[in-house]
Amino acid sequence: MKRTICLVVSALFLVVMMSGVALSSEKGAAMQEQEVMISGTVNDANQLVDKDGQIFNVADTEQGKELVTHVGMKVNVKGTLLENEGQKQISVSAYEIIKE
Repeated sequence: MKRTICLVVSALFLVVMMSGVALSSEKGAAMQEQEVMISGTVNDANQLVDKDGQIFNVADTEQGKELVTHVGMKVNVKGTLLENEGQKQISVSAYEIIKE
């Protein structure tokens, strides 16, 4: 009887540990980086706002620092998008100012 109880407890412990591993890998997948091209306007809060109103924080990179100096201008931005807990951030690899 003691052996059966010990096996059941061990099996339950194993199931709980494996489910924790599975859940942590799902969170990791949600934070994957994606290469994107976004057109939008730079605001004075170091953000890029696209035509749909989505806001992307500009990462503190060399290209990102240059981009945020063009406040109020429309730009095409190429970079890596990272989403974490609903916050979207773009690490700028290249940008182009759109002349109207």
